[in-house]
Amino acid sequence: MKKILVLILSFFCMLSFVSCEKENKPDTPDTFESNMRRMYGDYKLSDIHWPGLPVDLNNDDIGYWGLLYEFKNKIGYYEPDYIAMVNDGTVYSYKESYAEYATAFNVAIPYPYFIEDEGEWKCTSIRTIQLTLRSTENTFEFRTNCSFIYPGFNDPDDLFLANVKDISLVVVSFEEKVFKIGVHCSLPTLPNGGGQTINENYLYYEYTKQ
Repeated sequence: MKKILVLILSFFCMLSFVSCEKENKPDTPDTFESNMRRMYGDYKLSDIHWPGLPVDLNNDDIGYWGLLYEFKNKIGYYEPDYIAMVNDGTVYSYKESYAEYATAFNVAIPYPYFIEDEGEWKCTSIRTIQLTLRSTENTFEFRTNCSFIYPGFNDPDDLFLANVKDISLVVVSFEEKVFKIGVHCSLPTLPNGGGQTINENYLYYEYTKQ
């Protein structure tokens, strides 16, 4: 009888040990894929920021760095259009039976359409470009421009697009559910004595999860 009791007690002690071991075992670390899946969903444009010299798009002779208001007050800006969808963008190679996990950031971006008038750039309206940026573990870095594409626009009649050098993705954190698209471009600054100057920098578009 004593032997049976000892066996029963030993069995329950072993179960208790296994249970405690499971509780004390650290969580499995998040992978790039699991973190990026937290970004999946629908987003809307929430801010447009220019870190260069102040820009005047609505011809009120006042320069701004926060340009969302300027965009909204130009013909062609249609707010429902400026959304983004983040989803699985895995790239498959059917020839080599190869697949690389990627996250697709599908965005609609408003941009200023300029004409040249008497040697100066003047914004006449807002137009839209749509594109997909794919981010992989090899290209992704926090708080920096990553996942570049180089559109190579060569339309001399569209002064903005003709001067776009690259477009990139910026994710600050997975928790904030916000990302930015940086367009490396040129914008005209306010005339200062000798006339208008063209300033090169990144125009950042911020998208917030709905």
